[in-house]
Amino acid sequence: MKKEKKRNDVAKLLEYAGNRRGLTFLGLILSAVSMVLSMAPYILIWLVARELISVAPDWKEAGNVTAYGWIAFAFAVGGILIYFVGLMCTHLAAFRTASNIRKRGAARLMKAPLGYFDSNASGLIRGRLDAAASDTETLLAHNLADVVGTVVMFVSMLVLMFVFDWRMGASCVLAAIISIIAMFSMMGGKNAKIMAEYQGALDRISKAGTEYVRGIPVVKVFQQTVYSFRAFKEAIDDYSRKAEHYQADVCRVPQSINLTFTEGAFVFLVPAAIFLAPGALAGGNFAAFVTDFAFYAVFSAVISTALARIMFAASGMMLASTALGRIDQVMEAPEVPVSESPEIPKDSRVEFTDVSFTYDGADTPALSHVTFTAEPGQTVALVGPSGGGKTTAASLIPRFWDVTSGSVRVGGVDVRNVDPHLLMDRVAFVFQNSRLFKASILDNVRAARPDASREDAEKALKAAQCGDIIEKLPDGADTVIGAGGTYLSGGEQQRVALARAILKDAPIVVLDEASAFADPENEVLIQKAFTTLMRGRTVIMIAHRLSTVVNADKIIVLDRGSVAEEGTHDELVERGGLYARMWNEYNRAARWKIVSEKEADKDVR
Repeated sequence: MKKEKKRNDVAKLLEYAGNRRGLTFLGLILSAVSMVLSMAPYILIWLVARELISVAPDWKEAGNVTAYGWIAFAFAVGGILIYFVGLMCTHLAAFRTASNIRKRGAARLMKAPLGYFDSNASGLIRGRLDAAASDTETLLAHNLADVVGTVVMFVSMLVLMFVFDWRMGASCVLAAIISIIAMFSMMGGKNAKIMAEYQGALDRISKAGTEYVRGIPVVKVFQQTVYSFRAFKEAIDDYSRKAEHYQADVCRVPQSINLTFTEGAFVFLVPAAIFLAPGALAGGNFAAFVTDFAFYAVFSAVISTALARIMFAASGMMLASTALGRIDQVMEAPEVPVSESPEIPKDSRVEFTDVSFTYDGADTPALSHVTFTAEPGQTVALVGPSGGGKTTAASLIPRFWDVTSGSVRVGGVDVRNVDPHLLMDRVAFVFQNSRLFKASILDNVRAARPDASREDAEKALKAAQCGDIIEKLPDGADTVIGAGGTYLSGGEQQRVALARAILKDAPIVVLDEASAFADPENEVLIQKAFTTLMRGRTVIMIAHRLSTVVNADKIIVLDRGSVAEEGTHDELVERGGLYARMWNEYNRAARWKIVSEKEADKDVR
């Protein structure tokens, strides 16, 4: 069953090789041929020993020794050259396979809902795809050729061992059998599961390490150490425990036995030779006996080489099998379902009808029976306590997730019946943490519409109030972000992101706390940019600063996943409900200021 699984793993990997799959098989054949050729010098060594012993002590009579030496040299060089060509073939196939794995993985991720990336950290995805592809590259480029070559070598070795004297050959094989049993005890059975757990720990440390690096500024500001980042420390400790367990508890004894018997195969040969020597001496075949012993004494060294290759190849097969499992996790990422009969939205009307949504693994719904409508050109604000479902509701419009029940409609069409590419063209996003590529500001803006002209992009930058940013940069809009020490503040990045949204010119705009981290100066400019971005569009705005939603056409108050209230600012304040309490608390917080101890005492009195 185990062998079948490994064979299936290799077959799966070869599916990614495309038109270079044949190179893998050619490389394996050449590897096998090279191993056969590498056996020939040992036969020639035996022929040399036989001739020298037969003419001893008159060594000059051994006229074929030189010829045997050159033939052995030719076989050795030929084996090396053929092995080199075989590895070239397997490397070309392996590189194409790893490249195709990364390409197909990236293509699959492009079809995944954006919510998938919230539950799967970028460090984890990169570890699953990039690092795992590298592991399979090692398997196909080296390990697989070594497995085939070593199998052929082993078969050839067994044949040669029993050709001259089966008894001395059997004594050498005994060391190989003990070594193989030791290797399988390390890598087979339940230990394969331990290797999978080890790779899982490696995934977790990759994910936690990425998060820790991103959080280094916070760690340094508060003078903390790695121990303060609990997730990273726990991942390190878990990886350390599993690595130590595998090496110390699983591998130590079997590997010691393996090395002892492979490196000491000669120890089995000596007792066999002592046992056989009297019979050979009595039968008058002592010269042939000495020749055979010389052959096996030299040839026993091959056992160590062959078994070492088997061990490393088997280890590579285990790693590749585990890597393939991690690759499959990416290849099996959920895809956004595409309707067989897609419809085109009539306008930019957004309508939630009895929408409920529960995240995978959650016990309680994030949204429960939510219903509201945003008419074309309206600005609808989603407010409420943290965790109330505001971001979740907004994320259902562009299908970051699909509703559990109910429906979200755009232009009168259920978003599940709209082609995902068309839906994305209809919606622009501005998040509170906008990310810019390591590219020029112009290219960052044109990411929304790559075919846009430079003039259009510059107009969008101007509309997003980015004039002061462009003026201070050395190359203006062509300045590359992150290169040569050129970085933007959070508020400046947000304005560039707004320019990107303006250039996209989508009829529906989702603003998720877009000015949350801006300083007062940047916030004023961002609000001016909002005016341009929101003009004539349907806007879904998520906000904690209630002052930004006072003029919204409609305010939806979400609390614990349900609509608590709905109306304009004035209507909701008059009702005296949750929104009114939030508004009072917001104003009280806005008026808060730092005062001296005397003033505080005076206020208390």
